[in-house]
Amino acid sequence: MAKVLELCAVDFTAYHLLRPLGIGLRDAGFEVVFCCSPGEGLDLLAEEGFQTRAIPISRDYNVARHARSFAALLALARRERFAIVHAHTPVAGLIGRAAARLARVPVVAYTAHGFYFHEGMRPAVHAFFVELERRAAALSDVIFVQSREDWEEALRLRIAPPRLLVHIGNGVDPERFGRAAHEASAALFREEHGIESAPVVGFVGRIVREKGAVDFVRAASVVKREAPNAKFVMVGAPLGSDRDSCLDEIMRLRDELGLGADLILTGYRRDVPALLASFDLFTLPSHREGMPRALLEAMALSLPVFGTAVGGVPEVVENGVTGRLTERRDPEAFADGILGLLADPGLLRRCGEAGRERYERRFRVGPMVRAYDAIYRRCLAARTGS
Repeated sequence: MAKVLELCAVDFTAYHLLRPLGIGLRDAGFEVVFCCSPGEGLDLLAEEGFQTRAIPISRDYNVARHARSFAALLALARRERFAIVHAHTPVAGLIGRAAARLARVPVVAYTAHGFYFHEGMRPAVHAFFVELERRAAALSDVIFVQSREDWEEALRLRIAPPRLLVHIGNGVDPERFGRAAHEASAALFREEHGIESAPVVGFVGRIVREKGAVDFVRAASVVKREAPNAKFVMVGAPLGSDRDSCLDEIMRLRDELGLGADLILTGYRRDVPALLASFDLFTLPSHREGMPRALLEAMALSLPVFGTAVGGVPEVVENGVTGRLTERRDPEAFADGILGLLADPGLLRRCGEAGRERYERRFRVGPMVRAYDAIYRRCLAARTGS
């Protein structure tokens, strides 16, 4: 049984993003170990029977902290003799791959959940992070990208040769996101908030600027002028390590823009499927993305979706079929798109049905796990002959 380390910086990522992969790999016969900073998500994985290792991994630029994390990861890799170390997210991806290679782990893999560098960076900073990705790529046996945009960016910037790059998108568990199982809880949520028959426009994600959280609130204030009965729900919270949290600004804007009780901030919730099922329209105004899981979860629940055309979003959303797309950083245009969809209940229903069909064809968790399984085994065979 091959022993695999799934490594990331934050427990939230381990539990909410990597857990489905871990379950699938465990079912396929791998011995799966999760490692990240200590937190509730890691504890929940342990409760589900996974082996876990807590190593603090900072998301800041503190080199001394990263050195300590590197030393701990190197000791872990040498002690436990993993067959595969699969690192996720930028900081864990850099120090984890370096530690794994130094420990002579047979297979070193990395998933870019959207590359860290982006167009908003100063040129020198952008060049620095691109160079870090190139150097880390040289330590890798395989680099998984979740969107076609990331694939093309990796080739354009010569981060890695085509032979190292594998495009595997996200996948969602159909059992957890079947709509019928959550109808009662969704109705209760609407009743608790006095929503009743009002249209509900929702957002699920970290409350940070790059997710477009402020744009969502500004768009809501525009929508309210034309659709005064509309309600808006934001599910999520910033992580403690997020440097671009905007929760305070959103709470201030809720008062300044007169949204009041029409903008519901739930904070972090574990019952996301039930809350999604209470929406009439799911929105994602992100400034950058990999392949957003929340979008796939909404489609699995037959929700129409409206998002910005960034990262892997255009690969998921068929514009005009499963939902609509617009440009990022434009709250007015985002509001117009919401209004257009709310004005046509038939279109909302058709988009929701088409989205569920597209999810069934392309974004179920099973095919995603099988793709990783096949690549893992191929890389192991190439490196070990077994």
